[in-house]
Formats: sequence, structure tokens, C-alpha cells
Amino acid sequence: MSAGRPGCLCGLDPSVEYGGPRAAFATLGGSPTWGLGDRFHEFAATRGHERLGVHRPRTPYGLGPQVEHYRGPSGREFLRIPTYGQVDNEDPLLRASEWKAFWILWKAGVRVLLVGGTSGSCDWRRAAGDESGVRPGDLVLPKSYLTRDTMPTGLPGTELEFCLAHRVAIMDDPFCPPLADALRSRAAQLPDFRFRRVHGPEAGVVLNRWLAGNGFESLATCRMLESSGRQTGMPIITGDCVSPVLARVCGIHLAYYHVVANWGTGLEPEDPTISLNRLYLETLPAVAATLELAFLAAVSEPTTCRCRELLRVRPAEYARAMSPPAAE
Repeated sequence: MSAGRPGCLCGLDPSVEYGGPRAAFATLGGSPTWGLGDRFHEFAATRGHERLGVHRPRTPYGLGPQVEHYRGPSGREFLRIPTYGQVDNEDPLLRASEWKAFWILWKAGVRVLLVGGTSGSCDWRRAAGDESGVRPGDLVLPKSYLTRDTMPTGLPGTELEFCLAHRVAIMDDPFCPPLADALRSRAAQLPDFRFRRVHGPEAGVVLNRWLAGNGFESLATCRMLESSGRQTGMPIITGDCVSPVLARVCGIHLAYYHVVANWGTGLEPEDPTISLNRLYLETLPAVAATLELAFLAAVSEPTTCRCRELLRVRPAEYARAMSPPAAE
């Protein structure tokens, strides 16, 4: 198997049928709401959102992550899968957590997916007077992303498996621009809290998407990202996000927001774990949960973006150039 993919698919069962709840909107609760632990539903209840049920669907790749089903004050229903679909004490790559999560989202009929991330900025503009720099305390809606892992092109065991010969995902605008506008609008309406600065897609910020399970980047990586940002004029942040490619292949509009929590390792002298633990437990959870709930309660599926257009159909000759599929 290639690096970054599960080591064995001998247990794959394409006959599995989805038995969980369905909704057009979903969130993969990430690091911004970690401080709530397993109490997200309690916080949601204080904002008028009712948790209708908790499910643990089976997938072709094994038992899936927890799926929470909610109904908001307006009657809008949405799904929540905690922490990017990862399961405690399970290696997310070996256990195919990303495939499981996206198979559930795809089968559940999700059209709009919200993901939040945190962690460091490697912006070269760190002097006190660099107000336009991406700094701790900022909210970022990135323009694009970098990846260090092998990107999946589909969902094994389904009609979306290795669809590259049939459809190719062009990764311009990986994070749906109208959804970024909706997030910016909701962030401006947060009660009793204001981010230091909001950087929209026009700021050209790039997300360095971590390979799941990594520690913080090394000093050398941070210096490289800092230098790359300076050369391209596109500042780089680091943090978690699920695969924008899988979102596009599954026909899902991806909304991503990032709360800058620290400077990249080695770019400033403080120990990031101290400030991050305090941020995650005391400051950020209620702010991020409020933002997510407000977004999910009001957002509509975009009609003015290119997310569908950028999943391009390829000529039939491309598939015929390969060996034909095995007979059933």
C-alpha cells in the first residue's frame, strides 16, 4: 500500500448498507471544540439545539465513528461527527477513519460540511507593527492548502473508488467561497467576542494540512513554511482538516475555518502546549461551538460556487485505456 493509506483492506465489505440518520448539513467537530469533551450536546441545548440521537453506523471499512443527529430551533437538522471522524486509541490512518467519515457523509446525503481547525501561523510578518500578518487570536478562512500525505481519490468499495479515470477533482477553491462568506458573517455576529482579525480568502492564506497523527512541525519545517510564504506572498498556517479532494469527489461543499492559536514551533520561544491547553479548555470551545451552531442553523447550500464544476468529467477513452474491471 502507498504511504499514508490503511495497511490492509482485506476486511472491506462493499455490501454494507448505511443505517444512520440523514441530513444535508454536517460538521466534523475538530480541535476548536475539543475543550467541551463529550459535552457538545449540552452546550448545543443551551442554544436551542436538540440532540435527537447518537448512532454508530457500520461502514465498508469497519465500525464507523459516532454520529450525532441534531435539530435546531428553526427545525433544520444536521449531523455531527466528533473530531474529524477519529476514534480514541485508534490510528486514524490504519483504521481508515477518513474513509469511514466520508462514506457516512456521502450516504447520509450531506451537501454542506463544516470543519474547524487550530494551531500555528508561519507568517513571516511577526513584527509588532505587522498588523496585516496572520497572528494568534485571528480567524482564518484559507484560500488554498498544502498536503504532505497521499491524497485519496475516492471511496474504496463504492462507485467512487479511484474515479480519476472518470472524473478529476480540480482543487481550485477547495474551501467553498460562499460558505467562507457565511462564516465571516456569522463570526462578526458572535455575542461578547471578537477575533483580533478575520482573514478571508482574499488574503491568500494557505493551510498546511497535517497528516493525521503528526506532532507539531519541526523547526526546519516551520522555517521552510515561513520562507515559502514570504516568496509566494501567501502566508501559511498549520493544522488539521479532512481531505478537500474527498469532499469534492463526494459532491460536498467544504467550509473550513481556522483559529490561529500560536506561532509555528521554533518561530517564537514559548512552549505552545501551555498556551494551547489554556486556549482549548477555557476560551475557544464556547466561541467555536456558538459559531458552528449559528452557521449550521442558517446556511444554505451554495449555488454560485464552482465546487460541482471543478469535479470534471473525463473522456471515456481514459477509462478504456486501463484494464477492464474484473467480472463479478
